[in-house]
Amino acid sequence: MKPLIFVVDDDVFFIKYISSLLSSNSFDNIKSFSDGENCIQNLSQYPDLILLDHDMVGMSGREVLKYLRNNNFNIPVVMVSGREEDELINEVYKLGAKKYFKKDEFLFKNLKEYLKTNLQMV
Repeated sequence: MKPLIFVVDDDVFFIKYISSLLSSNSFDNIKSFSDGENCIQNLSQYPDLILLDHDMVGMSGREVLKYLRNNNFNIPVVMVSGREEDELINEVYKLGAKKYFKKDEFLFKNLKEYLKTNLQMV
């Protein structure tokens, strides 16, 4: 079975973009959510990875990370954000994010490399 990836971002265009890129690289078992609350409501699907935006309407990516940690969910999270403040990046790592990628021209290359190394293709 292919790994299940949750893409959580309030930018519909980013969700379509990243989902298309993932699918074209054999990561096509994707569920997308436009906010942290819906992501949390669907954790019973046990995703293999969550790609999580930080700045979202409602629950932020940081709050989703806190929820996962406080409720003992052992799901790898990669934070994907346009922000690059060291304080924020350090905090999300402390909260359990496995990786932090900036939304820039290198995002997909970095993400693809991470997925190939850290998600077993079945």
